Amino acid sequence: MNRDDFLKQDDVTGFIDWLASTLPTQSFQLKMAPSAYVPGGLAVRATGLEAVLRHYAWHTGWTDAQGKTVKSGNWADTRASLAALRAWLKTAIARQDEDQALAACLAILEWGGVRGAIVFLRRLHAQRRLVAYFTRLAPLMSLTSESSLTALDANSVERFDAGLTKIHALLDDTGSPIYDSRVGAAIAMLYAQYRKNGQPKVAKSRLMAFPSGAARGMQIRNPKLLDPALPSAPQFFSNAVSRQSWAQWQVKLGWILRATLERCDWFQSDGADIAARCHAFEACLFMLGYDLRCFGDTHEPSVPVEQEQVPDDGVSQKGWVPTGCAFAETLPRYALFRGQLQAGEKDDKQGFASWYSRTYDVAESTGIAYSFPYSASEFDLFDSNEERLASIVKGGPEGLRQATGSDQPYRAGEERERICLVNALLLGRVAHLKPKERDAWLIARGYAGTANSAGIIKTTGKQVGQHFGLLDEHAKPTALFHSYFGNHMNQL
Repeated sequence: MNRDDFLKQDDVTGFIDWLASTLPTQSFQLKMAPSAYVPGGLAVRATGLEAVLRHYAWHTGWTDAQGKTVKSGNWADTRASLAALRAWLKTAIARQDEDQALAACLAILEWGGVRGAIVFLRRLHAQRRLVAYFTRLAPLMSLTSESSLTALDANSVERFDAGLTKIHALLDDTGSPIYDSRVGAAIAMLYAQYRKNGQPKVAKSRLMAFPSGAARGMQIRNPKLLDPALPSAPQFFSNAVSRQSWAQWQVKLGWILRATLERCDWFQSDGADIAARCHAFEACLFMLGYDLRCFGDTHEPSVPVEQEQVPDDGVSQKGWVPTGCAFAETLPRYALFRGQLQAGEKDDKQGFASWYSRTYDVAESTGIAYSFPYSASEFDLFDSNEERLASIVKGGPEGLRQATGSDQPYRAGEERERICLVNALLLGRVAHLKPKERDAWLIARGYAGTANSAGIIKTTGKQVGQHFGLLDEHAKPTALFHSYFGNHMNQL
């Protein structure tokens, strides 16, 4: 499906018309808890989408090629900051400068407060194909390309996450939006409201299913968790949302934003072109998607959020409970799997699960569950070189550096990622409490829903923490724990 085919669908056209007529007058109650990104928090009512942009808040910084820190907080400063990042990245790509391209990509992740893509980017850089990869994908992510969405497939899109969407968006000149969990949550909520307002029936297969991801904290980023009558947003890093599907949704959202703006005069101050206006629209979605309770005409959750289950996507909506995995036991087994790979076999989740099932005579689903720490949102072990794998299996500080792809201290971001490491952080945080008090603390703060899930957090946290030297033999924080996590142990 190309752009014209997508936009001429009745449901898409109807949604665009609804956005154009509804958003200028819709009221939003923006509430954000105080954090490093929103100092002092935010509590304000905004009427109309353009009013939301005036309250944009993302206080962050990044380091430029000269070692200078570039800081931004409001939308005006953020636009200037992103323009500098875009120029750095595009210049490096145009010059085919692998080192500067990597530096620009890492700076973009620093600005965005995400780290999940670092290992992937360093892997491409080590293979000297970082520039070629983004050059090849750039025309496929363009909003004016005549390419079909099917060109964004499992072969062309090697990985996609909250960091890579930012890189692809900044490399693009047509307004391709950043599509992270907050943007996804907001557009999914708007579409749910549109469908709820008496729209013509559409076959289920033709409904739009904007994906999103869980928040780090108590925020709601899935419409169904807010109102059971609303559809569930498919979740990132689940079977429902492949990496290529996520990339396609970035393009489809961009088509919708451009088509809506072509019917309106929003965000035209300072002579902004259509691409800049698309990013302003995206910035508003980013603010609205922090917590879907900002939409005023929705129901409050009828049950505690941590108890609400959204079926079929296989991903917890909140909390920090990992898929049950015996980290200490399965890490050396993954190394064994790598050593036994035969020609034609793939080093991926399915390949490991099949091998694990055959080798240990268990269900393949057990192998899938045990592969959780190796996934893209955790330690990204699949397809690692032998040196990196050996270092991670050995553990300790160097293993931690290799596992995270960075020698920088931990930095909490907006996305729910690196769950295994956060489990180690949480266990260190409750190390001074009695065993039953630890469960109560984890449940009371929403990190776990039950004593059983609290136990999974503690077990995973202990194994991961001890393996990398973050926790000692008594599961108490070490000096490395304090230097790596810093005061984040009190900010989750």
